[in-house]
Amino acid sequence: MSFRRWLSNSGEKRRSARIQPEGLVAFYWTGSIPLPNPVRDIGLHGARIDSPAGFQFYVGTLVEIVFENQTVDRTAGVGKHHICTCGKVLRTDDDGFCVEFVFDDAAARRKFRQFLGALKRRNGNETNTEKTPNIHRAGTN
Repeated sequence: MSFRRWLSNSGEKRRSARIQPEGLVAFYWTGSIPLPNPVRDIGLHGARIDSPAGFQFYVGTLVEIVFENQTVDRTAGVGKHHICTCGKVLRTDDDGFCVEFVFDDAAARRKFRQFLGALKRRNGNETNTEKTPNIHRAGTN
């Protein structure tokens, strides 16, 4: 079996590790006032986001998403509490959808990487996986 075939057969298709952030919500337009929706997991290349009951995007839809870190103390003036990015819907299910992020340039990806670095994990015992260092290395895609 070739290396490429082995990789394509593996269960994990993500290009970067995901974390389960504490207090991270996503705002996106559904035709009415955007409401906060929990983010189940997120990484440099994509995220899994909950959606309201009965709402689904079509696969391939480009969605502008504002992520808000609700654990940041806004009065302290330390840390960025929100960031806006665009995502392409890869798949949907009854309670949410998965997106792959689309960045305009390397600077936008770098800002997003910094935002991810400031997130608190839901599970304090969560350890970095083999792929996680890519989140912090400059110039990676």
